[in-house]
Amino acid sequence: MGPRPSEYSKVVLDNGLTIVLESHPFVRSVCIGVWVKVGSTWEPPPLNGISHFIEHMVFKGTEKRTPLQIATSLESVGGDLNAFTDREFTCYHATVLPQDLERAVDVLSDLVLHPTFPTKELERERKVLLQELSMCEDAPEDYIADQYFSTVFKKEPLGQTVIGTKKNIQKFSRSQIYKYFQEHYRPDNMVVSVAGNVDAAQLKELCEKYFVFPNSQRTLPIKRAPSVYRARKRMIETPHNEQTHLMLGYPGVGFRDGKRFDALLASFFLGGGMSSRLFQEVREIAALAYTVDCECVPFSDTGVILIYVAMSQRSLKPCLEILSRELTRLVETPLRPEDLSTVKGQLTGTILLSSDQMEVRQESLGRNELVFGRYIPVEEVIKEVQAVTAERVQAFAQQAFTSAGESAVILSKKAIKASSINVL
Repeated sequence: MGPRPSEYSKVVLDNGLTIVLESHPFVRSVCIGVWVKVGSTWEPPPLNGISHFIEHMVFKGTEKRTPLQIATSLESVGGDLNAFTDREFTCYHATVLPQDLERAVDVLSDLVLHPTFPTKELERERKVLLQELSMCEDAPEDYIADQYFSTVFKKEPLGQTVIGTKKNIQKFSRSQIYKYFQEHYRPDNMVVSVAGNVDAAQLKELCEKYFVFPNSQRTLPIKRAPSVYRARKRMIETPHNEQTHLMLGYPGVGFRDGKRFDALLASFFLGGGMSSRLFQEVREIAALAYTVDCECVPFSDTGVILIYVAMSQRSLKPCLEILSRELTRLVETPLRPEDLSTVKGQLTGTILLSSDQMEVRQESLGRNELVFGRYIPVEEVIKEVQAVTAERVQAFAQQAFTSAGESAVILSKKAIKASSINVL
């Protein structure tokens, strides 16, 4: 039996709001997301963290609902309501049964159109965000990633953290938050993305009913300068951490770059799972680390390839030797046909299995509309993966994995010269 059919549709309402839908009539759920083109890369430094603050605050009361009513609005019917902010976008999303779609559209539209930002709740949430900041700093894998971005994208939009700084969180005023909300939460700066058992005509009707913006005139799009990658190395002493944490990075590619799938296959081959080259060599054979992975991280304008290893300090030198050997091998020698076939099978299976989840389909729809302005079916992605050759992977490796482009951040209990972290 082949895959069950889905149907894509897109409509732009008169107020400028874009709605994208992938209708799956044979599932029992609907996932809806409201995407806003706002995140830490759009923020001026004095306002770094304000997008994430707003994401928290919209749950603290609207013109129609108290915080408790928001919390129970979808849970009471077995649904889910949540949100996240990343460097480029903010998304409010809900998963419900098809018969509760109107309730979900009502609640989500209420959050992004009519939050009241109560002063008492703002002060309470300020404390919560400061706790979240402390938690991030206590989690080495999260902390080193933030430090890496602030190092290679120093004074660039991508160098700013999503949560912002302690100083900013402490000083944001209600007027600042409300002004920033009004500037960015506009229909022409939003996308409603839906995947699941829903009819296109019904969805359009519901969005026209509930997404009635108080001030719907369109304004000029907010611009930002592209972030520039600069290779740097940095050591941070962390007396409370027993392990040494290394994040090694190289310049990658953006979403729109034609080499995106070459980079993706290279990263999967190196560190995309238990069968990956670095996992096998560093952990399974040499037993030098518990955690080792490699990730291709694209953004709208640029991207990075990140290798993360957590180990004891005495394992650092032999680990660097293995990383050097394996990256050099990928640069100098094309992948063997069996290795290329394995990594293609792994990536294809991962994509297809995840595409069965409406939450994943909804997120893919939203991001693709915001980044590419078009629908990208799963079949097109698989075709791109299958088209990658060993020579293309090698060519990307030769472009990315160079000593001039090598950057690193290391967290360690004992001081280590950052300049000594040399792989290529």
